[in-house]
Formats: sequence, structure tokens, C-alpha cells
Amino acid sequence: MRIAVFCLARPTFDVDLASQTAETAVASLAASGAEVLGDAGLLMDAPAVEARLDAVKEQRPDGVLIIQATFCDAAMTSAIGATLAAPIAIWAFPEPRDGGRLRLNSFCGLSLASHALGKIDRRCGWLHAPATASPDLAALFAESGAGPVPRAAQPGAAPDLACRVGLVGEHPAGFDTCGFDEAELTSRFGVDVERIDLETLFAAAKAADGARIGALKSQAAERLEGVETLDGEQVERSLRCYSALRDMAEERQLDGFAVRCWPETFTEYGCAVCGAMATLNGERIPASCEADMLGTVGSRLLQTLADGPAMLTDIVDFDSDDDTAVLWHCGLAPLDFCDPGFAPRATIHTNRRMPLLHEFPLKPGRVTVARISQAQSELKMVVGRGEILRRPMSFTGTSGVIRFDCGAEAARRAFIDAQLEHHVSITYGDVKAGVEAAAAAADLPLLDLDAQ
Repeated sequence: MRIAVFCLARPTFDVDLASQTAETAVASLAASGAEVLGDAGLLMDAPAVEARLDAVKEQRPDGVLIIQATFCDAAMTSAIGATLAAPIAIWAFPEPRDGGRLRLNSFCGLSLASHALGKIDRRCGWLHAPATASPDLAALFAESGAGPVPRAAQPGAAPDLACRVGLVGEHPAGFDTCGFDEAELTSRFGVDVERIDLETLFAAAKAADGARIGALKSQAAERLEGVETLDGEQVERSLRCYSALRDMAEERQLDGFAVRCWPETFTEYGCAVCGAMATLNGERIPASCEADMLGTVGSRLLQTLADGPAMLTDIVDFDSDDDTAVLWHCGLAPLDFCDPGFAPRATIHTNRRMPLLHEFPLKPGRVTVARISQAQSELKMVVGRGEILRRPMSFTGTSGVIRFDCGAEAARRAFIDAQLEHHVSITYGDVKAGVEAAAAAADLPLLDLDAQ
């Protein structure tokens, strides 16, 4: 087979490791009998991908392999899928759960890319395995079907989902997973979107009362170890963002936020807003990063059903041998979610190197996972259950090891074959019946992970 190769990466991750991984994967592909069109050079922007497309599209490849060397937005994947008609597949790589930085975040990149392809009506094969694996080319490039088929949700006593959510900025380019149809959101759920630009947030943060910020810093130091070791001005900016968002929630009667958390909070204002949103989550004002509006609405649903906090998270790893997955976000978990055997810490963003973030492993217990999904351009509700296990911290930030009721392999296949979003919401407790009732009330089909 003649396979066109695109090794995609983002420079904020570990580029050296990504390069080594891509080189090994391309060598493994060639050893499996493929004629490789292209090379293992990392493609980090649209012009680089366009140049590779120009070089290979006239060679009529039998297949297209995206090597997901690191997490990156899906704009480049969409361009590849829209240009080349050959069957397409994505190769992502596991990482050791050693408590350190998530150096590649490759599986999450696979989720984002798969979802983007689904939005342009492209299915994809996929492989989540070490770069030394020997891929079965025939199986890899047999384009998958539509994935699990949603069923009718069962009616019941559904919560009132009507709410007002502040959309701060817009979702990043290439993050189709975070897009939404405002008219549909209003008609289906009664959600009112309040648009707030980033400049308004930053101005309000700068104007926050100094005495209040001093008190917030003292409170943070009482709750989190290591606040005093971090850059004091950057910590203060993060607390000012919390203060501004908290005031907006009260003044504008907002029930939650979807915040464009990067790059501008880092590059224009000079802090991470993760800790601010984690605190809001703990105060039951759900806040989602990357301006994920549907993620916020899903978190609010779980929060209402559980009568407790909820949060948005990525699924960043699956281990079939251990039958577990890892839920992770930079530092977005509320302190209520901290394992009681671990002292929560203050930390910096793993890629942008700025505070303020929470760091701890999630506490053990029963959880419900849900997502209002628009995968494959069809609105649906996704729900499943699992158990957070008491394990050492998998990666820096906030993370938890989950054993899905359906098992790791079935969950992984369901998420990628159905081309679901890279974000899901979680809460502690079993509120699956309530999620089903909410889906029925909104006339949404249900994709039940437990049934996989």
C-alpha cells in the first residue's frame, strides 16, 4: 500500500519526544510493508500541511495516515480529510502514568481529529498503540462504520435545564468539538447565551479590589500547598480573573461559563485561568475551558442531578491490560474532588508555565460521565458510569484513573468509532437515570456507554 504520512504536532508539547515517536512510527509503518509517501518531519502549521498535500496528492495514495505526534487542533486534519479521498487513519500513542507532565497528549488529539473528520462526513481507522507496534494495514485502512448506534432515551423526571451561560471569547480555531448552534441550544434546553469578550474580562480583572485579592490569596494559601513558591504577580492575576468571573455571575445572573482559556489569558493577560474556573466549579458555577458551551451545559446537568460539583475533563489514556482510562485536565478539578489522602497543591500550567492551577489525584468513588454531543453532525446525549480508583497521580494537574462499567476497550472503541468530542463532564454519584430523562425531555437520542 502507498500511504501518505502526516506527522502532526504542536510546539507547546515535548517536540523532541514527538520527533522520536514519529520517526519510530514511520519506520514501523514501512516495516509493515507500506510504501511511505512523505517522512517523519513534524508538521506544526497549515502551510506545512499544505506543502505536504501538494507533494502527495498527485501520487494517488492508497491510504492516508495521520501520526498524532502530540495533541493539536484539528484544522490541519480537516484540511487533509477534505483534500485526499483515500481511506484515512490516525495513530496515537500511550504515555506512562508517572505523575509527570503529559508530554504528548496524543490520545486526546486523536479524539479531536476523529470528531473533526466526522463533521465533514469522513470516517477513520485508528490505532492507539506504541510507535513500535506493527500495524495491520488492511485493518487500519478499512474505514470504520458509524460507531455505536444511539437509542431512544427513557422518559422520567427530568431537571429543568434552562439557564444563562456566559460565553467568554470564542472557541479556538480547529476545535470543532467546542462549537454549538445557539438557536438549537435555546430551543432544546432553554439556554440563554450571554456573550462576553476577553477584553471585558481582563478589564474587570485589572479593576478588582486589591484588598479582596489579598484575602483571596490568603485563602488560596490555606487551601493549597506551595502558593508562596509561585510567581506572585501571576498568581494575583489568576485570582483577579476569578474575582471578575464571580462578580459577572452575580451581576449578570449567570449559571456558568464557557471560557476561551488560551492563548490570550497567557499571552495578553499573563496567567492561567484554570484555578479560577476550578474554584467556580466548586462553588457550583460550572466553568469549561476552550469555550466549550455544550460542555458547560452538560456539567450543569450533572451538577443539578447530583446536587454536587461537576467538571469538564479530557480522556487522555486507555490501558486495556489494566482495564482503566485516565481523566485529566490542566488543573480544573474543584477541591471537593481531591483524594482525601493527598494534600492539594498549587502549580503552574504544564505547557504555558504560569499559575494558578490545582494539582491532585481525584478521590475514589462512583461517577457518572456525560456529554451533550454533536458528533457526526447529529445532536445526542452520551452517558456512562464508572469507578474512580485510588491511584497515584497520573499526570501533573488534576487527574483520576477510571474503570468504566463497560470496560476500557469497549469505552475506547465507543468514543473513537462514534467520533465523540474530546471533553466529557463528570460528577460523583450515579445519576444516569436523570441524564436519560433529560435526553428524553430534549428529544435527544442516547448513546449509552454502559451498553457497549
